[in-house]
Amino acid sequence: MTNPTYRCIAISGSMRAASTNTALLRLAQRIAPPELQIEIIDWIDQLPWANPDLEPNPPEIVQRWWNEVRATDALLVALPEFNWSPAPLAKNAIDWATRPPEDRTIAGTVVAFVSSAGRSGGVKAQENLTLILPFMGATMVAEPVVTLSFLGDRIAPDGTTEDQAIIDAVSGKLAAMVAALRERDAQPAE
Repeated sequence: MTNPTYRCIAISGSMRAASTNTALLRLAQRIAPPELQIEIIDWIDQLPWANPDLEPNPPEIVQRWWNEVRATDALLVALPEFNWSPAPLAKNAIDWATRPPEDRTIAGTVVAFVSSAGRSGGVKAQENLTLILPFMGATMVAEPVVTLSFLGDRIAPDGTTEDQAIIDAVSGKLAAMVAALRERDAQPAE
């Protein structure tokens, strides 16, 4: 019996050219298990600020985002931390993914975070959203927590690294995502 292939979209909450968060996604894309196909979405900076007034007739870019989230099995977010909170770019994309309230786009999606940040590694940014998203219908992959500090010289912008601890952390998160997807598929249909 062959394992199913799962589609995973990945977004970075950083707009920096040499972002270590984006580098973590590129690493994840390269080391993902064969059944997890990761596609990096690099246009979330084009989303307007989340605004319920736009929902009845959403801009094309919002509809495109909703379509991407609805068509995926999983969402991997590289989540920078600004002042102990999720970076606005990532938070805005996630806020749009929780809309519209009567048909939450993110419902049924397996969601996981990886973070690269200064001293804290991004732990506070992840805590907030890890608590909220299950109420929106997402399945959170909270463990293992991937919060990495001061990666600047430990991972290249293209996601290459010689640091086995970084590779192991991201690999562990990807394995947990696949396990959550398999568990989701094993649930009886309602």
